[in-house]
Amino acid sequence: MVRIGARVIKTGIAVAITMFLCGLLKLEPAFFGAVSAVINIQPSIFLTLREARNQILVHVLGVSAGFFVGLFIGVSPLSAGLIVILLIPLFGRLGLKNGITMGIVAALFVLSSHTDEFLAHAFARTGVIFVGLGSAMLVNVFLWPPRYTEQLKERLRQSNEAAVLYFCHAVQEYVGLDGQEYHADPAQGERVDKLNGEARRLLELLSREGKVVAEAAGPTGWLFLAEKLIAYNESITHKANRILDLLPGRLERRVNSGDPPVSEEFRAILELLASGCMTVVRLNGKLRAVIADGGAAAPEEISEDYWESLTRAIEHWQPRLAGSYYLHALLEVAVTANEIKWAARQAKLLLAESLEARKE
Repeated sequence: MVRIGARVIKTGIAVAITMFLCGLLKLEPAFFGAVSAVINIQPSIFLTLREARNQILVHVLGVSAGFFVGLFIGVSPLSAGLIVILLIPLFGRLGLKNGITMGIVAALFVLSSHTDEFLAHAFARTGVIFVGLGSAMLVNVFLWPPRYTEQLKERLRQSNEAAVLYFCHAVQEYVGLDGQEYHADPAQGERVDKLNGEARRLLELLSREGKVVAEAAGPTGWLFLAEKLIAYNESITHKANRILDLLPGRLERRVNSGDPPVSEEFRAILELLASGCMTVVRLNGKLRAVIADGGAAAPEEISEDYWESLTRAIEHWQPRLAGSYYLHALLEVAVTANEIKWAARQAKLLLAESLEARKE
């Protein structure tokens, strides 16, 4: 079933208003104004204003070119071709490629008139375009304005939950790899990347919107924290991929060695890694409560107790190290532990920064 969203409805309303006003003001052809309205219904107020500016410039250049070419060269197939040759590179140089079609149509529309009607047609064309622009801007600003703050908060929540889940899945796959296979789900990673991308796109739209209208629910300070959380989610996703990249090598090494049982000393290390991941989950729950939900949470001190426990466990296991088999295992533990340490430490730092920002 095709979903008809607010933007589709707003576009239809803007076109209807434009056609009505053009008929009321006897401006022709009204469909040019309708096209202008469609083009200028944008996903944000900032983009609406920017496109309106571009369309005005495109229109002025197109009408001016049509007027002068028709006046000084005359109306002919040759002058029509010439105006196209002149306008396309001009619009490209000015960064107005999206308006090439509208600009050329405007120029040809004026050029097709009789010489004594150039000014009348130019003014009529200007009126039609401005009616379309004005309708689009008014509808976009006052009718169902985009609520990017709430959308961003929801996407922050979803992307953080998905990224942390993906990270802990990678850790658990490493910890639990004592058999003949592991379960890496590419679709899970793709979903996390998609959510991260959507969150960053919403942040960009909301940042632009803040330049045009006051965003009470999303002050600059909050946007700064939101951007940091998105960067954290992207980084923790990348680190999950690094841990997953260790699995094929570890599985191959175990298979080639006859799948030996995991020693009690190494099992203790794996359990500590798993518990470190649970700390990451808990800390990110606090982060979402503060940044995405606007709630309260107690700060977390950066402590070395956990890492000292892991160091002691490695030292207890170290006497077993002999040959490349154990050396590879040590390197993999170091990589995984370092990723967990980063995820936990950065979560604590971001939590502290978020709580401090709320005091200001």
